[in-house]
Amino acid sequence: MIACMLATAEFIVETPDGEVEFPLTGPVADHLLDHGYANADREPHWHLRWCLDRMEVGEAIDVGDARVHRIAAHS
Repeated sequence: MIACMLATAEFIVETPDGEVEFPLTGPVADHLLDHGYANADREPHWHLRWCLDRMEVGEAIDVGDARVHRIAAHS
């Protein structure tokens, strides 16, 4: 398991290569775009963040071959 524990994790991104934890929507969107799970022409950074911000705790969404889980709310 790969972990990016900068703060309390709010999201977990599952990929074929493993799991990565993120504290905020911006780094999640960066990871999805930088690793080719999201297409910037179809899912620009701002739109990914907008979708992630609106996820409920316990909800999961698929982005390409990645699955994003919201595990906590930002406090």
